Amino acid sequence: MRKQRITVVLSVLMLLAGMILTGCGNKSANEAAKDKDLINLGVMLYNYTDIQGQEIKSYGSYLESNFNVKFNYATVGSSEEDHIKGLENLLASGVDGVISGYDTALEQSVSLAEEAGVYYAVVLGTVDGSVTSDYLVGGVKQFGDNPADLGALYAEQAYTAGARKVGVTSFPEFAFTDAPAIISGFTAKMQELDTKQEAEIYPTEYHSFAPDNASDAVTKIISEHPEVDTIFGLGSGMDFVYPAILNSSSPGTRLLALGYNNSTAAGLTNGNILMAGTNNYTQIMANAFAQLYDRINGHKYPDWQLNGRVNYVTLGSAEEAERFNTYVIPSDKGNGSVTADELRQVMISFNEQATWESLQQLTSRTLTEIEAARQE
Repeated sequence: MRKQRITVVLSVLMLLAGMILTGCGNKSANEAAKDKDLINLGVMLYNYTDIQGQEIKSYGSYLESNFNVKFNYATVGSSEEDHIKGLENLLASGVDGVISGYDTALEQSVSLAEEAGVYYAVVLGTVDGSVTSDYLVGGVKQFGDNPADLGALYAEQAYTAGARKVGVTSFPEFAFTDAPAIISGFTAKMQELDTKQEAEIYPTEYHSFAPDNASDAVTKIISEHPEVDTIFGLGSGMDFVYPAILNSSSPGTRLLALGYNNSTAAGLTNGNILMAGTNNYTQIMANAFAQLYDRINGHKYPDWQLNGRVNYVTLGSAEEAERFNTYVIPSDKGNGSVTADELRQVMISFNEQATWESLQQLTSRTLTEIEAARQE
């Protein structure tokens, strides 16, 4: 009898051991399945130290916590050779899609991505319709349908504030293709407003992506045009041009900036900055991510167009800067411009009725519209 009991106990122990081992085996299989389903997206930017890079990485982390996605961030140079090298490294790492900040070597980049079966999106500019591929997701109109309108908006702010002698600095046209249109819109509106013919816009000084080079451009403007009262800084206006002005022989020269950083609110308050602005990088990332995620999962919007759109936020007061901090660049992206729940509603992977236009409407909301959505 005792022997039978021992046999039963041993049988039960063996059964329990088998169940435990089976459970461990199932857990490993589930984890493997999760890893298999994980979507890997590469991101290519010049750096991740300014607001652009920081916000893109921050929203990327938010997406990682809400979707089965992992981002691989690569720092690339501005030359075509460096861009292609960075892309090849990402493709070799096994990414499913690539988010490039730039249209550098676009035709070659798309060709390489297509060969690897990887989808490719550009987020800091539009893409040329002459480059075609099923793997090209498209680009983004970061300054709206007409960048000249943004220049006109800055001109209105400048003229109202008394700006009359204006210097202009910018990244080179090849790297900032929208710059000529913005400058043209600014110049045209200033001329329209200047009924007394008091205003003068000096020739644009172009500079590289190095702060010292931007400082040289500012120094040249002040040296050649000592009467200058305002500088329109299109290339990292806050990070590069503003410090250059403050450290120049004319630190009272006012600034119109394409750019934003922690000094913006104070500058708007004391009058050193007449207007600042920046892309809504959450909207930019959301636009590209939604399309890449859908494409990788076999979906494409029936009304898809090559270039999407986002909102460019302009700030003319400290109050607007405070609202911008609260609703566009909060540390908790769940309270920011585009939440995960909002994004799912405009992705075919989660909503069969979603359209490309519904995505564009979501990713081009103004600061006021975002604020209203968060207060609902």
